[in-house]
Amino acid sequence: MRERIAEIAEITERGRYDLKLVLATVALVVLGLVMIASASQMVKLQRLSGPHFYFFHRQLIIAALGLCGMILFMKVPYHLYQKFAGKLLVAAFVLLGAVLVIGTEVRGSNRAIFDFQPVEAAKIALVVFLAAKISEWGDRIRDFKTGFLPLVGTALAMAVMVALQPNISNAVLIVALAYVILFVAGCRMKHLVLFGLGTLAAAAPFLVRVSKVVTRLRDCFGGGAGSTTNFQIDQSLIALGSGSLLGAGPGRGHQKYRFLPDAHTDFIYSIIGEELGLVGTIAVLLVFVFMLRRAVRTARRAPDSFGYVLALGLGLLIFMSAIINIAMTTGIIPTAGLPLPLISYGGSSLVASLAAIGILASISFEGKERKLNVGLFGLKRGAKSVYAKRA
Repeated sequence: MRERIAEIAEITERGRYDLKLVLATVALVVLGLVMIASASQMVKLQRLSGPHFYFFHRQLIIAALGLCGMILFMKVPYHLYQKFAGKLLVAAFVLLGAVLVIGTEVRGSNRAIFDFQPVEAAKIALVVFLAAKISEWGDRIRDFKTGFLPLVGTALAMAVMVALQPNISNAVLIVALAYVILFVAGCRMKHLVLFGLGTLAAAAPFLVRVSKVVTRLRDCFGGGAGSTTNFQIDQSLIALGSGSLLGAGPGRGHQKYRFLPDAHTDFIYSIIGEELGLVGTIAVLLVFVFMLRRAVRTARRAPDSFGYVLALGLGLLIFMSAIINIAMTTGIIPTAGLPLPLISYGGSSLVASLAAIGILASISFEGKERKLNVGLFGLKRGAKSVYAKRA
């Protein structure tokens, strides 16, 4: 009788999108629009002409297009990405190369081509490629020369191209994301540790030559009073602290009025803290944790190993981006040019995040419950949980 009930429940669960994940995504997008509308009140202080809610109007259009794109990605069978994983990766490298040649320079960095930042699409392409190769190679990834090295080498090559823009924060995110995926997939720990230490040793001479990196490290850990980045962190902490428990209320914050730079983009989490208080910031953090948990659930229910790693990688991409941004705004790590996914102003990040959610929903549509031994966040590290052929 129990087996029959379980079979009926499995049939019921299959063929359904993860509605909770989609609703959480929409909730963050709506919150982002509200906060950007609040931050848009400063536009009259910075522009001689233009609509009062300039940033809000632009983000609203981008959000509408992004949600339509998310629905489109939900309808595309995720297996198609496995077939085109190599081509997607090549396209990502071509776009990253084009940025270095014809990219628009903003604040000393070439990161965009006509307001489009290829690094956002490149991160998704890398996750697709890693998932495809891990699924295809199986236990081969435990071999250093033929498995581990090609995968981590691809991630490092992408990180180097991003670092040359320079965009150190996204370069670090790419490497960290690849390492976490390979760790959960079952790569040997000694390969990860030794190659990771070697990468740090090789990157250190380059990083110390980048003035922005040195300045931000000094400001974060060495005092650096009076610098621009230290001022930004100070104003961010003032915003978070002044919000107290419940905040000043939407639109009633003051730090966005020329006190806190990039209030509507990288530091929008600080405005959430000022206007919605500690309750608002914790709620946002918990939503991102919830989304990661739904991504892990989707991974566990995926019909094959490609879907497993792809769902896990996309979930980690969004979660790690959010954690880095939150750590930056709270002064835990140096200032990094990473937006808060789904909330910060910016078209490339928002559209890419919504595309990732659409792919996750596509995987969840074809998933079914699996009886797996689970560990942290419901995951079991190693070959058996990843490579097993599951019909």
